[in-house]
Amino acid sequence: MIAEQLTRRFQDKRLRIEFSDGQTADVLVLVVSECDKHEDCRGITYDLISTNWRDRVKQGSAYWADLKDIKNFEVIGGSVE
Repeated sequence: MIAEQLTRRFQDKRLRIEFSDGQTADVLVLVVSECDKHEDCRGITYDLISTNWRDRVKQGSAYWADLKDIKNFEVIGGSVE
């Protein structure tokens, strides 16, 4: 399960994320929220670097995503300087 793999060790890393709704995005992870109380509080806050949904989201903005909405991810680099 992705929620168990995407932990705080990925903070400040560049990831390519595939979301369950079809969006693919390159992001800089700002915060990984790990919450044991319920799944709804588990997620990431990230800066959007690029996306295949250019007409639906604004690049350079910060976003929140529930971990349950992340289908797959891969590390594509360290922090953006």
